[in-house]
Amino acid sequence: MIDYVSKTLSISSIMRLIVEGAIVLYEGDAVPLYNLAAEQPEAQGAFSTIGRALYDLRQYVLELEEAYREENQRQNDSGG
Repeated sequence: MIDYVSKTLSISSIMRLIVEGAIVLYEGDAVPLYNLAAEQPEAQGAFSTIGRALYDLRQYVLELEEAYREENQRQNDSGG
């Protein structure tokens, strides 16, 4: 079980770095493309969908990390 928990933390940390980097690129590089697509609602919709997915993914990763911290604290409090 310990191996699973440590691997989960490691992978969630990597996922967070990836999603944070993707959000930085999305907010920096994709916004001008979004503006260029002003007359193409399908393209703007796609950009919006991608952005929403990135922000949702970040939230899920944060929740996973928080669950890990809570479980780790619970184990420490119980002497496990």
